Amino acid sequence: MSPLPFRQVHLDFHTSPFIPDVAQDFDPEEFAQTLLEARVNSINIFARCHHGYCYYPTKVGKMHPSLKRDLLGEMIEALHQRGIRCPIYTSVAWDELSASEHPDWRQIDSQGRLIGRAPLENKGWQFLCLNSPYLDYLEEHVKELIELYGAEIDGLWFDIIIQHPDGCFCPHCQKSMHSKGLRVDVKEDRLQHNLLVERKAMQHLSQLVKSKLPEALVVFNARMRLQQEPQKGLRSEIDYMTHLEIESLPTGGWGYLHFPMMARYCLPLGKEVVGMTGRFHLIWGDFGGLKSKAALLYECFRCLALGAKCSIGDQLHPRGKLDEVTYKLIGSVYEEVAKKEKWCEGAELQADIGVLVCSRSEGPALGFGEIYGKASDEGATLLLTELHHQFHLIDKESDFDHYFLIIAPDEVLFDAQLVQKIRCFLEKGGKLILSHESGLDINKKDFALPELGLRYLGPSPFEQEYLRISEVLPSLDQKYDYILYERGSRVSLLSEKGEILGRLVRPYFNRSWKAFCSHGQTPPAELTEEPAIVQIGGVIYITHPIFAMYRKWAYPVYRKVVGGCIDRLLPFSLVRVSNFPVSGEITVLRKESSLLLHLLYFPITSKGELQVVEDLIPLQDVRISLRVDFNVERVRCIPEDQILPFQQDGKYISFTVPKIEGHQMIIVE
Repeated sequence: MSPLPFRQVHLDFHTSPFIPDVAQDFDPEEFAQTLLEARVNSINIFARCHHGYCYYPTKVGKMHPSLKRDLLGEMIEALHQRGIRCPIYTSVAWDELSASEHPDWRQIDSQGRLIGRAPLENKGWQFLCLNSPYLDYLEEHVKELIELYGAEIDGLWFDIIIQHPDGCFCPHCQKSMHSKGLRVDVKEDRLQHNLLVERKAMQHLSQLVKSKLPEALVVFNARMRLQQEPQKGLRSEIDYMTHLEIESLPTGGWGYLHFPMMARYCLPLGKEVVGMTGRFHLIWGDFGGLKSKAALLYECFRCLALGAKCSIGDQLHPRGKLDEVTYKLIGSVYEEVAKKEKWCEGAELQADIGVLVCSRSEGPALGFGEIYGKASDEGATLLLTELHHQFHLIDKESDFDHYFLIIAPDEVLFDAQLVQKIRCFLEKGGKLILSHESGLDINKKDFALPELGLRYLGPSPFEQEYLRISEVLPSLDQKYDYILYERGSRVSLLSEKGEILGRLVRPYFNRSWKAFCSHGQTPPAELTEEPAIVQIGGVIYITHPIFAMYRKWAYPVYRKVVGGCIDRLLPFSLVRVSNFPVSGEITVLRKESSLLLHLLYFPITSKGELQVVEDLIPLQDVRISLRVDFNVERVRCIPEDQILPFQQDGKYISFTVPKIEGHQMIIVE
């Protein structure tokens, strides 16, 4: 299978049956030419939408009532004439028409209510159960598409593969659970059944496509999630897909941390990755909302910087004419991507550090269900990005030998499998950072690795306490007591081998209605001998949930603490930088015998309820030191082909990047 194109569009078309003039202005030649001029080389087009209507002549479903032509077929023909790929989109769990005609196919909650949009609501969608005869209808729909368009189909893009995170209580699911020995009244059993149902649907649909079109792309959306237990997460589903697509509209609820966090987990899994943002100011279907060019440049360049391809979401107007202003914007961004993509093809994201996933998600990747540990994963991603370290997010099925240092943030409990892998990793000279409850056994009784020489004493009696740093962490003042905003853990040292890097300072008391002091936390009262940060050989343990605290409170002290700990364990980090902002981003990728650096600086500001990017502020004279394992012959800014002078000293080369305007690539050959 050939590599995925870099410049993609995902074209929504969720069109109400009350729209009277569907595709009235559609001109297939103009449609395809607009995309060609915008430098788009792949676009996901639509066969069937969330409203449940088809946009081609169908005998299985129902064509949109005001559509008078084979819109899908005309798009395919015109696009292929111009060499533009066009995988076909279809909706799965959201189908208003099927839900209305077959209420017995709908998902049902524990109170017997239908799940999804209620009768008098005007937003949201009704949920179809993938364990009902609806799956048979979906398969017939896909067979019909293959019969009609055959080898012209570049791929199938299946959206919304979701069972509700509390479980479905429809008769089909209850019967299925009983037959499998699962208990309907136990949530863990319902979550297990959800996965069985969702994965059965993916398996059936994937096999159906591959049996007829072995070269076709297959994507299942709404499956992107981090999960501490690999068998419950994305890792166990990737065989159903030809590649992975990360839907991540920063202003649509995902935020600017979501994509890099997911990309750093997905890329080591061995599949090509596409990062999907949107041209919208807000979220899908935001007619009239248009993103700033600076934001769209940042989001696409960040895809390149993390080793992914680019996809920009749009929604076609019901009358079928692509918006001129929208594609002028997309074209201006993809013109820049086109200049850079040849260096990015096949480049692999490098990492010194593996961060064990903390999240335990109860539901799919659309904001349903609680995600425990999410703040720790986001905090680790933010903190390490700001420290400019190179890292992947990993799970216990990952190959630990790829990393010098592993970080287990806040809540990663160690079962027997993880204990064995971590022990082997440490015996080979690897280093480890643990915080709060990470490293405890699955019952939270004590540390799972006795050789650490630590005893777990339980949660701290204080809601908030303070940290006094020792002289070995020189970036912080040893005379100041730094607030720890969240409750931590209590530990004791069982061995004299441990070196205390920071001690706890107790407050006078816990704040309550009876006893409180001033406006905020109770002031520090007493420096103790209790460790807050301790190093035992190649392991550092921090008593508090420092990664979640950083995500929540953004206290720079926490970043400096973790940075100081990493410096003690990882003295030869892959890249070092000076004269570069904390909010700047650096990634290192390897391509054949060269290293490719991406430097990004697009300031993110908060306005109203959104994070927005509007400004492109140049940086000058950024100093880089890069660890290399080969003799360097040349360092260049690309695509400008500007040669940079460099010095090579032992493991590192050093050079100065004269100017960065948003995004700069450097190739070290």
